[in-house]
Amino acid sequence: MPVGNPGDRLGYLVWQLSQAYIQRLEHALRPLGLTQTQYSALMRLTLDGALSGAELARRCGVTAQSMGTALQGLADRELVERHAHPTHGRIIEIRVTAAGALLAEQGEQALLPCEEEALAPFEDREKVRLKADLRRMLRTLSPHALPPE
Repeated sequence: MPVGNPGDRLGYLVWQLSQAYIQRLEHALRPLGLTQTQYSALMRLTLDGALSGAELARRCGVTAQSMGTALQGLADRELVERHAHPTHGRIIEIRVTAAGALLAEQGEQALLPCEEEALAPFEDREKVRLKADLRRMLRTLSPHALPPE
C-alpha cells in the first residue's frame, strides 16, 4: 500500500496543529513565567477546586511526572498549596492560592490573541461549530479533559 498524503490524515493534522498552537501558547505565557502545563494546572484548579496531583494530570492531559514538575514550580512561587486530604491520609490535595488564581486570569488574557489568530479564517458560525466538534471529539477520546456540560 503506498504512503498517502499526510494532510489527509486526522492524526497528522491534529499533531501539526497542536504543535503550532502550543508554540504560540508557550510564547504568550513566557512573560508570566508560566509553561502551558502550569497554566493548565492553575486553570483547572481555579475551575474545579482542590484536586490530587494524579487527577489534575489526567484532567490536563499530561503525565503525572510532568504535572509534578509543573506543580513544584507553582508551589515554589506560592501559586498553589499542598494539603493532606481530609479523609484520605495518603492523598495530597493541590489548591490554587489567590495569587495563582490571579495569574490564571492574566494567562487567560495573554492567550486570547492566540485563539483569535487560530480562528481568524473562520466566520462566527463556523467558530461555534468548530469548537463544538472539537469538544465532541475530545469527550470521545478523553472524557476527563472537559468539565460536564
